[in-house]
Amino acid sequence: MFDQVPEGKIVKNRVHPDLTTTDYEAETDRLIKLGAVKLNDIEQGGTRWRTFADPEGNEFDLVATAA
Repeated sequence: MFDQVPEGKIVKNRVHPDLTTTDYEAETDRLIKLGAVKLNDIEQGGTRWRTFADPEGNEFDLVATAA
């Protein structure tokens, strides 16, 4: 999904992918093993997601979805 935000990005990451999964903890472990770094945990309006950075510092989210 792509969401427009009001503020501009100051560093190079202009696209912020959101990945969805029904197995949130297993996918978190897999991403960390691939080199991602967990930056933040957020829960808002019944939705839960984690923000990660890839090995180059580009940010992306992992969003928990119902099975």
